[in-house]
Amino acid sequence: MSENEKIQIEIDVSKRPLHLEHPTCSKGHSLRCDNVKIHDYASIKVVARFKENSGFIYIDPIYGSFDNIIEGMHVPEGEVIELFCPECDEKLLAPTDTCQVCLSPMFLFHLPNNSIIEGCMQKGCMFHKLKIIDAEEQVARLFEERMLL
Repeated sequence: MSENEKIQIEIDVSKRPLHLEHPTCSKGHSLRCDNVKIHDYASIKVVARFKENSGFIYIDPIYGSFDNIIEGMHVPEGEVIELFCPECDEKLLAPTDTCQVCLSPMFLFHLPNNSIIEGCMQKGCMFHKLKIIDAEEQVARLFEERMLL
């Protein structure tokens, strides 16, 4: 297979949820928040900024679910926010991607084994994608454990 070929992998995760357990910023700081749970899993905590306001967003760790909690600020539907690492203040921006639905910027979280998850930063847009870099190893793990470590 050449470098430019793509492999499409379909995974049925309807029986048990697929959740993100160890998201980080690019510097390796954990975004996991054990103190705030969503669906009984540790949430993903990031700093959010909208205009001159800032607060925290606790992101639903279940892939495909959007039960996020916004704390300390109000963001109207359709507005674009910026996300930052709560430890180092790194902007969590996907530098080369924009949303395929609304063309807004995308956030980027790093996962183990060089995988990433990206999502739209417009409130109300549900577009996101999971990029598994080492596909063979990651797919084997998904089938065994039904979660990303």
